[in-house]
Amino acid sequence: MGFKKLVYFMLSMVKESTQNALERYFAMNGEDAFMTQQAFSLARQKIKWEAFREMFQFTVATHYNINEMLRWNGYRLSAVDGSKLALPNDKPLLAYFGGRGANKGSPTAQGSILYDILNDVVMDALIDPAKTGEQTQGREHIKHLQGLESFEGGKELVIFDRGYASRELIHGLTDKKIDYLMRVRTKFSKEIDALGLGDRLIELEDGKKRLPVRVIKLTLDSGEIETLITSLADKKYGVEDFKQLYFKRWPIETKYDVIKKKLEIENFSGKLADNIRQDFYATMTLANIAADFYREAQADVEAEQERKENKYQYQVNVNHEIGVLKDRLVKTLIEDDDKKRGAMFDEILYLLRKRLIPIRPNRSLLRATFPRKVKFHHNHKSNC
Repeated sequence: MGFKKLVYFMLSMVKESTQNALERYFAMNGEDAFMTQQAFSLARQKIKWEAFREMFQFTVATHYNINEMLRWNGYRLSAVDGSKLALPNDKPLLAYFGGRGANKGSPTAQGSILYDILNDVVMDALIDPAKTGEQTQGREHIKHLQGLESFEGGKELVIFDRGYASRELIHGLTDKKIDYLMRVRTKFSKEIDALGLGDRLIELEDGKKRLPVRVIKLTLDSGEIETLITSLADKKYGVEDFKQLYFKRWPIETKYDVIKKKLEIENFSGKLADNIRQDFYATMTLANIAADFYREAQADVEAEQERKENKYQYQVNVNHEIGVLKDRLVKTLIEDDDKKRGAMFDEILYLLRKRLIPIRPNRSLLRATFPRKVKFHHNHKSNC
């Protein structure tokens, strides 16, 4: 298995035993070949994990058409969020990444993504040792954002959860002319804690410097007081605008649902630190590829629905999409004939448009009061 085929194999969402996956891969591509799990492990060690990061970054660079980019009041709207990733129970991984749990004996990595909310693209992704702080990763994401070809300077707006707020990050965003909206914890600032409900412009103390920020304190439907700070000083945006704007970060949570439960990022195919990074960036690559297929198929679905009078609007079933891509994506990519490859892409889109689910507005489910012990929920079946 040469370099090209090896990379394609690792993009085929290897979630069962590696030996079974290899046999399935060769059979799917009509190859009379055999490779042992040990031979695969040795072969993948010859590929630097940075190659997979470059492949992921290519999916970002080729995604954007500036003229077609969806924006919020002229801004590209993105969010930053992190998540702990459970790793295989292996001592070298514990030594490299660190652990968590009662005795910190479970190997764990700290993952983080910068996500374009409206255009559904993971713009940057990081995987670091468990002890790495959210603020550290947040600053790295901002550096990467500034280096993107699609970076728009004064037209970037990033939403942060309450673990990210720091004076250093605010300084960095201000210097780079990147606007922000952050939720802040109690005790982040005595000046902010002393304020009542409402909307105010204040200056935070930071040594000899002063940080001008806008503070919005509002009451959520649950009765909880939420405190937001932002660089958007324009009074055309009111308290209700910021409440709705902060809620727009919710898609980053659903993106993690896709990455963790449907693409099964924690179901790693190797136990070396480089294997973990290879799998991590291969999964992020697939997340962006899947988003591209979803967007194109969904546009066709919406165009078709305009001609109908259905009770509900419909959308592509993401879990079904992942299953379709698992079986067909790699076979499509390795097809040398342009005409045949185009037909195979069209067939994938056809299958996605065929399996839809209704969008039920204002639907809510009561959260279960008991803690779940199982790793995967019944409604999130594996697509192997």
